[in-house]
Amino acid sequence: MASNGRRGSAPKHDPVVKPASVPTSASNGYPILCLRHLQDKFGIDQLDAQQCQEFLKKWHKRAKLTWNELNQHGKYGLGSEKLPKSAFRPCIPEQFEQEKYMVFRHAGNHPFAGFRAGDVFHVLWIEAKWNELYDHGRK
Repeated sequence: MASNGRRGSAPKHDPVVKPASVPTSASNGYPILCLRHLQDKFGIDQLDAQQCQEFLKKWHKRAKLTWNELNQHGKYGLGSEKLPKSAFRPCIPEQFEQEKYMVFRHAGNHPFAGFRAGDVFHVLWIEAKWNELYDHGRK
């Protein structure tokens, strides 16, 4: 009987990443971008060509820095800020609900937001139109 060289079963992937399951403290690791959990109407398809290019360029710069180095940058540069869940307009998927979300900026200071799990930043929303994700005039 010939064997195809394969043993066992295919690996199984957990379809849900739990934000609280992995420590989110600052580290010397490098940020990894995950777009798997982008929410409807807040994804790459809503960005124009320039926004998409700026999103990728800025993340490419971030990827060369450690999380500790990113924490040294201002929120309007390569760094981030945290906003409470109450600030966001779209519905928050139950499996990703937490008290605060990390917000980075891309083209024209438009935000994109999500959560960090270890070194991975999971993007939930990318803003294409001003004030679509949250009210930028709030204090």
